[in-house]
Amino acid sequence: MKTGVAVLLLAVILTGCRQTPRLDVERIAVVSSDTLSVNGSTRATSYSMSVKIIRAQDKLFVTWLDHVADIQIKCYDLKTDTWSETILLGTGVDNHAGPALTLDSQGYLWAVFGPHHGPFQFRRSARPYCIDEWLELPDFGDTATYPSLVCDAEDQLHLTYRGLSQPWKITYQRRPSGGEWSEPRALVSAAADTGYTHFGNPLAVSAEGVLHLAFHTYDLESRAGQAIGYMRSRDNGDTWENAEGQPLELPASPDSPCIIERGDTLDMRVNSLVLDPQGEPWILSTRIHENPRTTRLWHRENGEWQTIDLLPVVREIMPTVEVLYGSHTFSADGTLWVATTVQPAGTKLWWGGDDLETVLLVSADRGKSWRLLPVSTPAQGVPSWQPSIERPYSHRPVGIPALLYTFGGVGVGVTGGDATRVVFTRFDVQ
Repeated sequence: MKTGVAVLLLAVILTGCRQTPRLDVERIAVVSSDTLSVNGSTRATSYSMSVKIIRAQDKLFVTWLDHVADIQIKCYDLKTDTWSETILLGTGVDNHAGPALTLDSQGYLWAVFGPHHGPFQFRRSARPYCIDEWLELPDFGDTATYPSLVCDAEDQLHLTYRGLSQPWKITYQRRPSGGEWSEPRALVSAAADTGYTHFGNPLAVSAEGVLHLAFHTYDLESRAGQAIGYMRSRDNGDTWENAEGQPLELPASPDSPCIIERGDTLDMRVNSLVLDPQGEPWILSTRIHENPRTTRLWHRENGEWQTIDLLPVVREIMPTVEVLYGSHTFSADGTLWVATTVQPAGTKLWWGGDDLETVLLVSADRGKSWRLLPVSTPAQGVPSWQPSIERPYSHRPVGIPALLYTFGGVGVGVTGGDATRVVFTRFDVQ
C-alpha cells in the first residue's frame, strides 16, 4: 500500500470547469522540507485551531511542541535562506500544551500556551519581528485548553478556548492594546452535562473587525461530536449572531440557530476556519462516523451553507483511502489550500494510524477543480500527520503558505511515547 500511495500522490486531479487563476496551481511544487526538531511531542503540530506559522518582514516564525511539553519557536530568514537557533518559550503540562501565535501591527509576536485544564502562559516578544527575547506576562484563563488567538486591526487580541468549570464551554476573552484580558465568557456549551466535553474552536477576524467562530460539540454521554456550528460578532465579542444575522442567546448549544449540522449518531470534528477574499467563512470538518471517513469543506454560497466532500476528490487518484484531519487557508489571490491526511480505508484507528500521510489539495476555482500534491514521504509504520498550514493570524491575508506536520507515532496517553520529528515544508511556483 505504501508504494502505491507514493506513486499515486504524484498525479493531478482535474475535475469540472476551471477559471483562469492568478496563481498557476499546476506549477506549485515543494521547494524545501526541513526537520526542525527530532524531539517533537506526540502532538507536536496538533490542534489546528491554533496558528503556528507567521510570515512578516521576509521572515517565517514557526512554533511547535517538543517532547513532552516544551514550547519552541524558530525563525527562517527568507533573504538569507537560514534558520535561527531554536528558542524555548516555556514548558507546559503535557502534549495538549501546544502554542497559538499572532502578530500585531507593530511587529510584536504574542504567544499563548501551556495548560491542560489550567491558566494559560502568556508571552510577548521583547522586540518587533524578533524571537531572541520574550516578556513573561501574567497567566490568565479559566481551566483552559486549546487556544485560538487572533489580532485585529486595532491590535486587540481575541482568544477562544475550552474552559470554565465542568461541563466545559467554548470560552472567549479579549485584550485591548495596552490593556488587560476581559473576564472569561461562555459562548458554546455541549448537549449533555456529562462532566467531559470537547470542542473545536477556530477563530478568524476580518479587516473590518468582524469575529468569526466555527465549532463542534462533543460530549461523553453519546460519545459523539453531535453538532457543528458557526457564529460571528460585529462588536468586539459583546454580542454574537448566526450567519443570517439572527442574534444568539449565549452560551449557544446544539439546539441553537447557529448550528449547521447535528445528529445523535454523528461524530464530527471542526479542524480550521478561514475567510475567503469576499470575507465569507470556510470551515474544514472531519466526519469520523462515516465509512470510509471523510473531510468536508462548509462554505457560504448565495446566502446558504454548501459542502464540498474531499473524499471523492482524493479518490479520483487514490481510490482505496479515506480522508482525515487537516487545516486549510486562502492565499491573497483567492487560491484555496487544504492540507489533509489520508490512510487506507478500513483502518481501525481514526487518530494516529501507522499509514497516515499528509497531502496538499490546491484549487484556483473555489473547489470546483483540484490539484493534489504529495507532502510527506511514506515510511512503513510511521505516520506523517497533524498538518498545520499557514493561515491568517489577523485580518491580513497570506501569500503562498507553508506547512508543518508531525512525523511519528501517537504515543501513550498525554505524556508517554517516543519523540517525533517536526517537519516544515515550503511551496512555490516553479
